[in-house]
Amino acid sequence: MRIERLSPPAALGTRGSLVFEELVGVLNGISVALWQAEDFVETAEEALASFRAQDYQEKIILVAIEDGVVVGRVQADFPLDERAETMSLLVDVAPAARGRGIGSALLAAGEELAAEGGRHVVSAYTEHPARTLGDSVSVVRARAGSAGLPAESRDVRFALRHGYLLGQIERSSELVLPLPRAREAGLASTAASATGYRAVSWLGHAPDDLLERFAALKARMSTDIPQSGIAVDREAWTGERVRAQERELAERGEPLLVTAAEHLATGELAAYTEIAVPADGDKAEQYDTLVAIPHRGHRLGTLVKLQNIHELAQHAPHIHRLLTWNADENAPMLAINRAFGFQLHALTGHWQKTLG
Repeated sequence: MRIERLSPPAALGTRGSLVFEELVGVLNGISVALWQAEDFVETAEEALASFRAQDYQEKIILVAIEDGVVVGRVQADFPLDERAETMSLLVDVAPAARGRGIGSALLAAGEELAAEGGRHVVSAYTEHPARTLGDSVSVVRARAGSAGLPAESRDVRFALRHGYLLGQIERSSELVLPLPRAREAGLASTAASATGYRAVSWLGHAPDDLLERFAALKARMSTDIPQSGIAVDREAWTGERVRAQERELAERGEPLLVTAAEHLATGELAAYTEIAVPADGDKAEQYDTLVAIPHRGHRLGTLVKLQNIHELAQHAPHIHRLLTWNADENAPMLAINRAFGFQLHALTGHWQKTLG
């Protein structure tokens, strides 16, 4: 077994893209085995678009090759900000190759990259579908929140064995669309109490006159969200960074559908929510949802989420399932989700390790 660095291929379907395309197939197989569905399968074109988007985050992929076959990878993501102290590692090993130390070797190689890059805090993640949570004899809990991850999980034991601490649990929740009429009417009544604000929506391209205000609001995602048990670097967002994200998602074929709440008295954007809209399939993913701290308590979370679901029905009537992720301790946003009818889909463990 050897570990080697993978460079983004110039084009797919060429000799230079063979390992990359093989890796995409391996990762898709891992995803299907975990979720027992194809919800997170991606094409080589989608994966390459994400790999190439490195203006604001450097992405390094190391692949494990055994007997000429790709059996795993570690992806190291480095925020490109001179103040950044954190980075994240994604480690995956094909089920048939597990239990032989390949994951440990990939993790060690990723931590070595972190140290070489001058990063002190490493994040890693474990995913736990809802069907795997019910029979846990014991659980591992984060500092905040009520959920726990199954202690007997292979991934949980792997993280603990390598010195990672569970900093936060995210709840993945699923909503079936369209909304029942009675529930939608109740949500609309709640949203109507958000006086002094107006909702504005767009697909794929933020209006020029809102661009910088939208960037300023997105920058709050690294300061205004719950983060009691994890270290988070503050992110700088500019209009150009927003445009770069829009270009990446357009290349993936998943433009962002955004609804923001504008404060009429000041023109400030006070809240927003995003949905990445695929051209096919019945599932979409909700990305950021944020109500800025100074504007909380005005039902803006309900306002922007409901409006964005209305927009989704207009732009993508083929979407009938919506997934969202929220910190387990984010009680206000989880309460909004319950009002919409979201149900538990999975738990994600956010683990961190401080390098010596």
